Amino acid sequence: MSQTGKGGKQRDEEMVDWSKLPVDLLRLIVLRLFSLVELIRFRSICSSWRSSVSNANNPFQSRPLIRVNPIIVVVISIPEHEHIMGFPDVKFLSRATFFRVSLSSSPHQGRLIKSDVDINTRKLHLLNCLSRFPLEHSCRSLDLLEFTVSEIRQVYEVQDCYKQSALGFKRVVIVKDAGDDHHRILVISWDGKIRDWNYIAEEWSRIPDQTTEFTDIIVHKGLTYALDSQGIVWLISSSRSIYRYGPSLDENITSSCCRDMSFVECCGELYIVERLLVKNDINTNGSYGHRFSLAIHDDVEDVRCKLFESYILKTVGFKVYKMDKDLMKWMEVKSLGGNAFVMDTDGCFSILARDFYGCLRNAIYFTSKGDETEIKVFKLDDGRIATMSEYKQRCFQMFVPSFL
Repeated sequence: MSQTGKGGKQRDEEMVDWSKLPVDLLRLIVLRLFSLVELIRFRSICSSWRSSVSNANNPFQSRPLIRVNPIIVVVISIPEHEHIMGFPDVKFLSRATFFRVSLSSSPHQGRLIKSDVDINTRKLHLLNCLSRFPLEHSCRSLDLLEFTVSEIRQVYEVQDCYKQSALGFKRVVIVKDAGDDHHRILVISWDGKIRDWNYIAEEWSRIPDQTTEFTDIIVHKGLTYALDSQGIVWLISSSRSIYRYGPSLDENITSSCCRDMSFVECCGELYIVERLLVKNDINTNGSYGHRFSLAIHDDVEDVRCKLFESYILKTVGFKVYKMDKDLMKWMEVKSLGGNAFVMDTDGCFSILARDFYGCLRNAIYFTSKGDETEIKVFKLDDGRIATMSEYKQRCFQMFVPSFL
């Protein structure tokens, strides 16, 4: 392309040949990519870009499969004797990732997508956004060059070899300890106790000095926090010590049959979300019978637990709390601003409503236990709950990618 400069002189400006960028510059670009999807798109540009990424400088190399032992054992009771029988299959840590995906032609109509990776084929599998159930779709492949993809967050679950959720785990988080070859695995078990995986002894170890039951755990700004059923926040150190951190939420908690508390990180701050529950229909599922029972097994003792509750809990609403740093107490908030909370079965997080097509601001998206495929939304403005019974409701369109 030629242009006329001052004095009437002509000068030629050559178009940049992107395929001839220096390898060192390409590798610097790779280090700034934020997900495996972005790396795939990078390598699809041309052969020189693809060859610039090797196993040595690939920031998204396949992570080794982390195998752990089951935390649940079967206790067989016979006259004057009890026999402990472990589940024979080894469990593994499964990672799922949330993405914001939009067509490049419609950048403002973002969709929320959840996926995991098949441990055998290494292919991405699309999941129902608020559970681990497969997402039904007709599309066999996608051209990633047609989309804008942003990674939101990762969540974890312990699964068996059949990709089913392993018994005994309520929450799983990964703590990246500096200078350690292994990432630390922390879990909350069915009994509300926090345990971590001991790589050397190959067993689950109970965090000492726990005097309460916990409902959630989160890594926030490099620190690990736990939330108990009374709304008290605790700090877990890298040395496995646990300390009370901040005031109790107990005076604000709604009187209900069951307390279900969760952390949500929003705009760099920690929020506590209380799910309001009432007892619903009687659960008719049985147990293993009087000769069989389940127990949580760790380095301390075997703790008996129930596989089925005698009732089903129904969600009837939510309350949200934020720490008032001046008063040093948790205060209920009535507005999330332009944000929405997403209560996934593996963890909870916030999104900016305007970034997702049809997403309601000041709302909480969730599912109910036993019906994880039915997405619902709670509106903080009026306290109403809407159900995703059909895709025509605009507030659920972000969960229904039109390109699948």
